[in-house]
Amino acid sequence: MQWPSKEQLTQIIVEKILGPNKTIDDLPNQWVMKHLVLGLREALYMLVVLLKTVYEQLTAVTATGEKLDELGDEYGVLRKSATKAIYSVSLGKSSPVPADLPVPDYFLVTTTPIGNDPPVQFRVMPGQNKKIPAGKNTVSGVLVECTTVGENGNVPSGAINLVAQAGFDFVSESVVIQAGTNIEDDDSYRKRILDRKKNPGRGGTADDYKAWAESVTGVVSALVIPLNRGNGTVDIVITGVNGIPEQALIETCQAFIDTKTPAGLAQGGVRVMAPSPVIVNVDLQGCVWAPGYSIETGTSIITRAVTDYIENKANVERIVRVLDIITVAKQAFNPSDPSKTPVLIDFQTVQPTTNYTLNSTEMAVVGTINIS
Repeated sequence: MQWPSKEQLTQIIVEKILGPNKTIDDLPNQWVMKHLVLGLREALYMLVVLLKTVYEQLTAVTATGEKLDELGDEYGVLRKSATKAIYSVSLGKSSPVPADLPVPDYFLVTTTPIGNDPPVQFRVMPGQNKKIPAGKNTVSGVLVECTTVGENGNVPSGAINLVAQAGFDFVSESVVIQAGTNIEDDDSYRKRILDRKKNPGRGGTADDYKAWAESVTGVVSALVIPLNRGNGTVDIVITGVNGIPEQALIETCQAFIDTKTPAGLAQGGVRVMAPSPVIVNVDLQGCVWAPGYSIETGTSIITRAVTDYIENKANVERIVRVLDIITVAKQAFNPSDPSKTPVLIDFQTVQPTTNYTLNSTEMAVVGTINIS
């Protein structure tokens, strides 16, 4: 929808008075006449602004916030809520305990603070009834939940390493069970609404399975492969906020899909699965840095840019290109630099040496990135 500007409204009014191809300069040199035209123009423009606002809130293409939620609800597409990250950890004492030592609900453990960043806090989820048995000094498989919602709780494996309360001496072996998610942003939510509007539910098409899988909180994308294991089968390859989804997310998505699966499909005919990881190692040597940068200050910038390319663009385009990695590294700049000056002047690409085309069930995953 194209909305007229003030200048366009002025021209329309003048042409209605004087005829085609006339401008405001062609009006009689009367102060009253010109100001009447400009006054009418301002009144019409206010009406245009009002109509534009109303229109934008009536369509999923431009609606935002609560209005977008209302439109999504009309199509049966709900915004995905934020969730907390859940990890499994081991808790222990420095020596064997003489009697069973229960793990208290809500016991607090944290990551190590880095610089000015505070530690990320996790509490033991209630109702697990975990304990260190008499004569032992550790208990494993204790589930802890981040105290805040969102992706900020997605810390690396092993990062939960500090006990913040008395009762235990150490925490270790932290591994993610369920990644935390932010509330779905307007753009991602809008895309799902428009996809569902374009492809209404038909009870079990590939588009239906994609919409169902991507409606599960934590699922970022879903690729549906009909007949992948023969007649009567459908495979759904999903990704999560950390790329390769954790097993808990696969099981949650599978359970939801099972409630939607048509009765005609055999037991196990629809399978939710993780993509097969393809490790991409990057080695850039002989780096020549731009003035003001060095290997100490520039490595993180290059690493971030290359990682973003592999995790996002390469997986979307289904191919990892050596030329793209070179281009990304050459164009990488410090986000705080308004001039966006590249931090690298020259380098030699040692790895990778060839392009890699991803098949339908593969996902590019960042391996080691060496900058020297």
